[in-house]
Amino acid sequence: MYRVLLVDDEAIARTGLRSTFDWEKYGYRLVGEASNGQRAMKWIVNGDLDILITDIAMPVMDGLELTRRTRELCPWVKVLLLSCHSDFEYVREGIRLGASDYILKPTLDADSLGAVLDHMRLKLEEEKQMQRILTEHEQQQRLNKKKAAEKMLFQALSGEPGAIASLEARNLNGAYMLAVLQLDSDPGAGTAGVQHKDWHDEIERLMEQLYDQVPEALAVRLETDRIAVCLPLGDEANRQVLEHEAAIHLPIRCTMGLSRRYNGMDKLQEAFREASESLEGLFFHRDQQILRAEELPLTDADLAQKTSASEMHALRAALAVGNMVKTEERLQSVMQRWQPGRMKKQEVLREAEELLSLLAMFHLPGGPPLPQIGEVGKLRSVEEVKELVLQGFHTLREEAMRHPLPESTLHERIVLQAVQYIKAHFAEPISLQEVADEVAVSRNYFSEMFKRVTGHNFIDYVIDLRLKRAKELLSTTSLRVYEVADRSGFNDVKYFSKLFKKMVGMTPAEYQGQHRK
Repeated sequence: MYRVLLVDDEAIARTGLRSTFDWEKYGYRLVGEASNGQRAMKWIVNGDLDILITDIAMPVMDGLELTRRTRELCPWVKVLLLSCHSDFEYVREGIRLGASDYILKPTLDADSLGAVLDHMRLKLEEEKQMQRILTEHEQQQRLNKKKAAEKMLFQALSGEPGAIASLEARNLNGAYMLAVLQLDSDPGAGTAGVQHKDWHDEIERLMEQLYDQVPEALAVRLETDRIAVCLPLGDEANRQVLEHEAAIHLPIRCTMGLSRRYNGMDKLQEAFREASESLEGLFFHRDQQILRAEELPLTDADLAQKTSASEMHALRAALAVGNMVKTEERLQSVMQRWQPGRMKKQEVLREAEELLSLLAMFHLPGGPPLPQIGEVGKLRSVEEVKELVLQGFHTLREEAMRHPLPESTLHERIVLQAVQYIKAHFAEPISLQEVADEVAVSRNYFSEMFKRVTGHNFIDYVIDLRLKRAKELLSTTSLRVYEVADRSGFNDVKYFSKLFKKMVGMTPAEYQGQHRK
């Protein structure tokens, strides 16, 4: 309903106006009445009206001054002037001040009042429609401009040439910080029967709220559940929005990595790298939501790699002989290195997958299932990864306690692992000691165990693999004999030819010629 205010210094006139017309029936609501312009100002100041019906001649503040102030404060309001015949010059002045129409009091009745009000209502509706169109157009223009800038930011983060210059051309070249936000995954996502969350709506809501609070920010979607935000720092309040988790009200929980403060878009890639690394650093802080680049420790990659190799070797040795107490000690020792400054997130995930693979190698078929290696990459914190690896170990330990492996079975597993390694490397210089080290047992113990399981000693087994490869190359390629020897693992062609004739009954050249016929 349209809101109407009545202003007249004569109470009987106001009563007549109220009773002359059925306001509610025709879509109008009387919001109040006043005896002069001064008393009417409280409705004007609050903007609580759409149509003002006022007498011209009133004490304190007349209708003309009320019209002028109304048009200044509430330009949408339609003003209907009430006058006597002698007020015509005042009427003309009222029209000049912005009044929409007038009615002579002697001729005022329900029909004439209804006709004027309907005309005013039509004008109000037309103006509102026009205002909606203009507002939508302006919003669309701003949206188009924002989308174009977002596209440039995405291209710049992707390293496309020219994108940085395009951002600079839009005056996006002052101080800024870059943030990378990751939305939390569903509890239980990835488990059987649980569907992964569709983040589209949440991402859209998050970006809308960011723009509501920091209109000059630029946000782009990077992955399914991750966005990057470029936050200009012209206003110190903007910096606080992303620096303090309580300063921004997110529709859903997320984690965020922040870059240092930068000046100029030419540093955007560096800022993006820092923000991404900060986000990854939260992997080591399960209960923290925000990490800044200044808080990232330096990582000694060489130390981590050297330590990893020796500890993994010791862990494999403990598993090979079924020593679960020593296995757990070694496992805890490996995971103790999973700390910020010693390892990065991807290195931890890769090592965790290696640990689960190692546990699976010693897992009995038909036993309780171990955690799937693919689950590692879905975890968001180092604590969750440790829990998954320990879950696998505990399953293996309980299985070993219920069904201890006989020594022969352990030997078979170790030899099977050795055979896999030998088949992958027999064409290279390979020694008994090298393979024994690979399966984490002593040289003499391995030699005896290999002979017992395979029925061949180590060197005979390797020579047999090399001769089979040589036969294959001689019969299927046109390689020269010395090339075949080299590719089969024999570094001495004379020794190769002599051994081949002894084992096959003909020289390599004769064997090759026979298969070319």
